[in-house]
Amino acid sequence: MNLAAWRKVLEKEPPPVVLIVGSEASLRRRALRAMRDALGVGADLERYGTDVPADELANAVQTIPFFGDARLAVLEGETLPAEQGETVLKLLPHIRPPNYLALVLERTDKRTRLCRELKDSTVECEPLKEVGLRKAARHFLDERGVNASPQAVEQILAVAGGSLDALENISESLSLLVKPGEELTAELVTQAAGSVPGFDPFRLCDLITNGRKAEACLLAARAPVSQEEIPRLVGLLARHYRILQLIRFVSRRQPTDKELARITGVNPYFLPGYKKAARRHTTEELWGAQLALLDFDVAGKRGLPGLKTALLELVYALASKGSEGWPNFLKDLPGA
Repeated sequence: MNLAAWRKVLEKEPPPVVLIVGSEASLRRRALRAMRDALGVGADLERYGTDVPADELANAVQTIPFFGDARLAVLEGETLPAEQGETVLKLLPHIRPPNYLALVLERTDKRTRLCRELKDSTVECEPLKEVGLRKAARHFLDERGVNASPQAVEQILAVAGGSLDALENISESLSLLVKPGEELTAELVTQAAGSVPGFDPFRLCDLITNGRKAEACLLAARAPVSQEEIPRLVGLLARHYRILQLIRFVSRRQPTDKELARITGVNPYFLPGYKKAARRHTTEELWGAQLALLDFDVAGKRGLPGLKTALLELVYALASKGSEGWPNFLKDLPGA
């Protein structure tokens, strides 16, 4: 099944075991995120590589969740070794709610017994064809309230180069540059895809994760974004940090740059910059940044006063990697 069909399945009841497989990393992440959302915010998430010991995996999918209402164990890798496939086959009859298992793989042999057993709960995540990419571009732009000309959509597709992640990042960036009610043109896409004179949200992300506090704060202060557009900018920052987290996680397997670019959805030209930024942060610092972004997002939706000033405080804390403490925006809410 594709991602759309998978979401319909999840509306009824998540299957205890799902196989998410395909070379499109962005679709794999979306399929896994959809399952996490279906299980609820109280579900525990435990990630494992495909070399996890059999007894550890068995314990993860057969014991009662300790903290949450459910547990989702994720077995992730390029492919599943034969011996690990046999382990999962033995565990299949014993995996029942509130425990769930997601096998997230780049490729697999469909002739194996495990694939046959999971054929009704397999999510295919192969790269989208041109028609699918065009629909995705329209979806990303509509989501952000951007009215784009057909020529602009075609230019976005040309710039994205077939990458779904690049497509969404470009759509996010353009949504911050287009004024409400203004049509996005191919000329603006061409300009924004190159060097934008003025505010460039991707440059802001780079300045923050490279610790250039003064420049990041100055660029954020000059950003021509309205209060309503700030949550989009925070969402872009959150995706930037998720890429860094993914790079740190995947780098344990020492993948080639080509493999890493494919897994993260990052253009190979920009990958060295992402890798450098990932090395600058510990896992704890990246989690701290994500929590600070989530805190800001929730507080903003609940009416945080002085949102633009709060954004500058957030930018400084992110660029400082929380060395002076993380702001607590929820405490600044009226009546908190």
